[in-house]
This record gives sequence, structure tokens and C-alpha cells, in this order.
Amino acid sequence: MTAMISARPWVLACLLSLFTVACGPPWTVVAKAVPNPFVNQRSFAVEPVHFEGVRIGDKSEAEYQASKDADQQSSWDEDKRAFAGEFGRELTEELPEVQFVSAPAPSPFVVRPMVTFIEPGFYAYVAARPSEVRMTLEIWGAGPQRLDVLQFRAVVPATMTNPSSGGRLRSAGEMLGAQVAEYLRTRVFP
Repeated sequence: MTAMISARPWVLACLLSLFTVACGPPWTVVAKAVPNPFVNQRSFAVEPVHFEGVRIGDKSEAEYQASKDADQQSSWDEDKRAFAGEFGRELTEELPEVQFVSAPAPSPFVVRPMVTFIEPGFYAYVAARPSEVRMTLEIWGAGPQRLDVLQFRAVVPATMTNPSSGGRLRSAGEMLGAQVAEYLRTRVFP
């Protein structure tokens, strides 16, 4: 009986920590400006999504592209453009109170989204691997001064209803746009 009573606080602590981890934000803060310079900011310049130095699985993008034919290379470039389009669309839709303008534009702050890793995944009826995209987001101020740095991650399951890596990449762009909007909301409207 004593062992059950003394184990109870430990079990409760474990359950609480699992609940807290599961409900945390979908980003990791690397650096954060203090005090918060973004309070009530209504305009941000947004750079195009950067893919420089991106790793595709365990390969550089150049190595990945070298293993593809011309049509696949063209499709890959279109998938990246579509990812960037979905990211931007979702960002503006999820945070309509803030105006996002294309950089360079007169704005005190610049948002720089940089994709650092893509796992295209695959779907082959009997086996599947989800797609994963990792993004580093930097927010720059005047000077230029880097103010906030965050890491985001989107994982999109490979399923019968979403079998193409291009479709999953578009979905990841949507997810990451929503995550970035959520983060900016916490900084603009604390």
C-alpha cells in the first residue's frame, strides 16, 4: 500500500510532463529579442523562401538533382515554387491583421524563411515514408540586426490520398506558413 501511495506523485508528474510536451509550440526558439520589438507591429517584409544549402535526405540538392532526369528536375523546381507559394498564402491567411509585403520593401522588420532539410518520402502501397521539411526562420531589424531565430518542422504522412512527394511538399508549406503565423501572433499580440 505504501509503494502505491508513494508512486502516485511520480506517475502524475510523468503524465503532466507528457501533456506539457505534447501541447508545446511547434517551434524551437534559438534566439529571441528581449524586450519584444514586434509588439503591435502591423507590417513585415518577407523574403522569398531560401533553399540555398538545403539537404535532400542525406544528399546535397545538387547530388539529388544529378540522380534525376530533366522532367524530374523540372518537377522538383516546380514543387519548391509551389511550397513557397503555399507557405506565403497560409502565412497571410492565418495572420490577416498583419500586412506581409515582398522584400525588399520599406518595413522595419524582415522575415527570412530558409528551408534547411527536405525528406521527400515515398508511397508504394506496401511501404511508405512521410515527407519532412525543416525550416529556420530569422527576423531581422534595421541595421541589419538579427532579432529572432527559430526552427520549424512539418511532417506530412505518405498515404493513398497523398501519394506524391510534390503534394506532400505543398502540404508542408501550408503547415509551416501556419506555424510561422502562430509564432508571429505571439510576438505581435502578446
